[in-house]
Amino acid sequence: MANVEHSSLTGSALHEPKGTATASSGSAYIANGSGSGTWQPIHRHLSAATAFNHSSPYAYSLDTDTTEKFLSPPVSASIVSGFTVVTSPNLRFQYNDATNLTALLNVTMSSSQSTGSAKDVEWALFKNGTEIVGSRAIRTISSGAWGSISVTGLTALTQNDYIEIKTKASADNVDVNYANIYVSIIGMSA
Repeated sequence: MANVEHSSLTGSALHEPKGTATASSGSAYIANGSGSGTWQPIHRHLSAATAFNHSSPYAYSLDTDTTEKFLSPPVSASIVSGFTVVTSPNLRFQYNDATNLTALLNVTMSSSQSTGSAKDVEWALFKNGTEIVGSRAIRTISSGAWGSISVTGLTALTQNDYIEIKTKASADNVDVNYANIYVSIIGMSA
């Protein structure tokens, strides 16, 4: 057989890349840096949200204190690939796939509070119980005033990692009402 360079192949001599026949739909060949690689999903993602409601009963309400609490609203996941929405013991977004990811996390919320005076409210993202550095956000909420805030973070995810949202206020017994909460996670193969 003649020694022919791949770059000079034409017509019927062309072929699909190695392993294509068994690769999952939407996968790409990822080099491992040692002369080989594997077919892996290009991305994994999640989109989950509460139903919008800005009057009582709100989409979600939480008696928020100076001690952090889990934000555990009822959410519906609309687009999910590689994740599971877990509701017990609190709301978690668990990554289930074996492909390691670098993931961009975003939570957008419209909230108000009704304690009579302005209160500072904080939110942060946690991975496996540890706060994701740089994800903490704060907003001063005037009583009865609606406003929005986004909480973002970037983190590596491996199989069985989970993301949670925690919140706290500058005083105890601050009833924070949410008109909506939207969560998106977009992960690319690491």
